[in-house]
Amino acid sequence: MKYPILAAALLLAGTPHAATAMTIDADERELYDNSIQCMAFFGIMAGLGSEGVAEDSKMVESGAKFLAVATVLADEDEAQIKTDFDAQMNKFARITKNPDDPEMIKQVKDIDESCQFLETLVDAMLEGAS
Repeated sequence: MKYPILAAALLLAGTPHAATAMTIDADERELYDNSIQCMAFFGIMAGLGSEGVAEDSKMVESGAKFLAVATVLADEDEAQIKTDFDAQMNKFARITKNPDDPEMIKQVKDIDESCQFLETLVDAMLEGAS
């Protein structure tokens, strides 16, 4: 993944886009897919509840950041975002079918680490853009 693409996507977040079909290159596709995955992950974590209201609010805020990135990359194609989000939620349902499976636990921890890392990049890009 090329991080300048992330910066460009975040800078474009305030730019209105025409309602066109999603056309993104391979690097943008990777960022888009990761954003959808993180949006779903943080949404699930907020829905499950965590260590308190502040932590739940943080999870919702994190999910919203990734929704913004996905929306920009998808040229505001809400139908595509919903389709991809639903597919990601189904993937999480399959991963977590057996909560005692060590491989499942590893997959969830890997997703958590990846999303935490990507969020630090998103935050840095947002700070740099302001």
